[in-house]
Parts: sequence; C-alpha cells; structure tokens
Amino acid sequence: MAYTPTPWGYDVDGTLPPLITPEQFCAIKGSRWASDERLTPAIAAASAAIRNACGWHVAPSMPCRATIDGFGQRCVWLPTNHLTGVTSVSVGGAETDDYQWSRLGQLIVGARIPSALQAAEVEYTAGYDAALLADLAEAVASVVLHRIAVSYGVTNETAGSVSVSYAQSAAHGGAMASLTDTERAALAPYKAVRSHAS
Repeated sequence: MAYTPTPWGYDVDGTLPPLITPEQFCAIKGSRWASDERLTPAIAAASAAIRNACGWHVAPSMPCRATIDGFGQRCVWLPTNHLTGVTSVSVGGAETDDYQWSRLGQLIVGARIPSALQAAEVEYTAGYDAALLADLAEAVASVVLHRIAVSYGVTNETAGSVSVSYAQSAAHGGAMASLTDTERAALAPYKAVRSHAS
C-alpha cells in the first residue's frame, strides 16, 4: 500500500478524491454549471473545508493507518465516526490480535500501550460510501454552489449610507475554505468523535 499522510493525524492508502464529482454536483444542482470553470476547484475546496470541519476524511471508505503515541492507556480513539474494520494492531512493534473496536472509532487493546512516542500502529478501514449518502452529497453541493455564487459576487449590502462588500475572486481564494455556521451544523453527524489518533 502507498500511504499518504492526512492533516488529521493518520495516513490513507492512495490519495483522497473530492467528496463529490462534477457530475454528481450537476445532478443535484443542475447541468447549467457543467461548463463553469470554477466548479472543479470549488468542489476541491469544499471537500477540504468539510473534511477539516469533521476532523477526518469522511468518504470514501478506504484503508487507513494511524501511528499512536502511548501513555500507558488501553483505549484509544481513531479519527473517524465510521470505522468498518481493523486489519492489524501492533504494540511496541509486535502484532496483537487482542483488541476490540467500535464503529465510532474506539479501539481497546488487551495490553496497555507503553508510554512512548509512536508506540502502536493500527491499520484499519474507515469512511462512508459517498454514493449512499444523499444528505452528505447535498451538503457538499450546497457549499460548492454558495462558493461559486459568492466567488465574484456581493456578500453583504447595507441600505443606509450604502455599503457593499464583494467577495475576493476565486483566483485569490475568496471565501473558498470556510463554512457557515449552518453548514457546520449540517455536518454534525459526520464529525469524528476524537479528531486525532494520539
């Protein structure tokens, strides 16, 4: 496997694709956006923002590897809320089959993990099948559409004394990497229980 580090404290096998494709976006929001040159970068930026807000990659389901610092604990949390399998657990370089895990990402190892940096390694599979999550796809598409709409447009107006604010252009990253409070609230079911594997 060719593992790639993520910003959330673990590695994934390969590279992370965007949470939705341009075709999926157009199926949800309409084909008039198919030729918009801002669509692909907006999907990539929205995917990154959503994943950062959730604290893990969310989708698709894929092999992962977490290296865990030990503090004498038996219980650790992997950065996910949809763990689908544990392939291997190694403590102090020795593989063990004495462990239990939960779908939310909790892992309990039979022997305590020694107090040392990089004391254990877990290979596992986590992530949702994005094709089955209509609400997630809708949330991503809504974030993308909002980013496209504001990337060159007005973001704030005031009637008295006339005050108008414009978003920066997409070329300069205008508003592309942040989420609104409403968008963050919609992602609550997908947030990792714990955001780091240490």
